[in-house]
Amino acid sequence: MSDRARPGSGRVRGGVLGALVGGFVLLWLFPIYWIVLTSFKTPLLINEKTPVFVFSPTMENYTHLFTEFNFARPLWNSLVVTSVSTVVVIILALLAAYALARMDVPGGRNIALWMLSLRFMPPIAIVIPFFIAWQRLGIIDTHLGLILVYVAFNLPFAVWMLRGFLVDVPRDLDEAAMLDGLGHVAILRRIIFPVIAPGVAVTAIFTFVFAFNEYLMALVLTSRNASTAPVTVAKFIQPYSILWGDVGAAATIQLVPILIVVFLLQRHIMRGISLGAVK
Repeated sequence: MSDRARPGSGRVRGGVLGALVGGFVLLWLFPIYWIVLTSFKTPLLINEKTPVFVFSPTMENYTHLFTEFNFARPLWNSLVVTSVSTVVVIILALLAAYALARMDVPGGRNIALWMLSLRFMPPIAIVIPFFIAWQRLGIIDTHLGLILVYVAFNLPFAVWMLRGFLVDVPRDLDEAAMLDGLGHVAILRRIIFPVIAPGVAVTAIFTFVFAFNEYLMALVLTSRNASTAPVTVAKFIQPYSILWGDVGAAATIQLVPILIVVFLLQRHIMRGISLGAVK
């Protein structure tokens, strides 16, 4: 008997597919659940050979994190550097992507590909030149130094993403706006931006996450004043032990800003992905 003759076969396949998807989701969420759970355990419970899931939670790790490691400062540094660099990247990327997608720029697609290729350059290959240049400019261990680096690294990716959204917008909108006397800046702000706002939101989230999680550049280009959260967390790995409780507390706290950004922009995310820029 064919599958068409079996009404229940579709439900079975749907159930199997749902179970597989659910399994993958649980597999992906478990490390997050475990690190959050660890942040509320005492060192004795953390080091138990048998995993402990039921216990009396403690805030000891969070207290230790902010008193012994002064985690508020690096967390603030991360938020400032990440937020400012994300805003700058989105503004510059919008202008560049608009020019490449809507104007008659010779080799516009090749330029976009070349810019994207810069994003894949290994950071270890250029961190020393950045350090030497920033040292001469006097911006080592400053917010400005990290912001400039994060803008340079994330701008090519953002241009590529936004160009993909802009290419899909009908040019008839531009022509109609020009007939009404609008210039390119006004067209981008009043006509194009509302159409691609979901794509801008998706690009902003990626840019924010890339900058917030960056480690190597922050490690080399900062020492104390502008040190970021990921650099501070690395200090919890000590010669003879790992402060897993502090690691869990720091990781849990670092999840909060990203979750807030995703929550605020969630209505744009699926719309942005459906536009086809994320491939």
